[in-house]
Amino acid sequence: MKKLALSLLALTALSSASAAERFGFYLLGAQYERDTNATDSFRVGLGLPVAGVFEGTGVVGVTGNVGWLRHTRALNGDGTGVQPYYGAGLGLSTVFASNSQASVGGVVVYPHVLGGANFGLNDRWALFAEASAGVNVYAVGASSSYSSDSTSGVGPGFGLRVGASYRIR
Repeated sequence: MKKLALSLLALTALSSASAAERFGFYLLGAQYERDTNATDSFRVGLGLPVAGVFEGTGVVGVTGNVGWLRHTRALNGDGTGVQPYYGAGLGLSTVFASNSQASVGGVVVYPHVLGGANFGLNDRWALFAEASAGVNVYAVGASSSYSSDSTSGVGPGFGLRVGASYRIR
């Protein structure tokens, strides 16, 4: 998390003053978005959807994503209104679980298309909702003291993201 914060700080310091930048939180994650021109923006996100220790079993899952967004209209001059957008993204998720008997790990790559909207509250704050659809390409492996196995494949993928964002400049 410290590396993410330092990376976001560096991106903010090196960016131009004219580009709008937003930092947001969504259910189980955080994201940074920067406008590249009047209609497009680039977004990176990091999530921690599951982590914990449950009765001797440790579990951790981490997600990351990058995306390109095209806004179909601007927010009002005071930052209010609805701003629909569409785009494309690439997600990467990992999960690892282990106990004294076995361990399991997996990786999923998720190329997808997305659509959503920003709901401007004022010149700084907005809420957002987004849906995505694509393909999950996965690889999973498991091992215990008795055996080990792995599998990989491709399947449909769907996602939802809701959250709030704060405009830095």
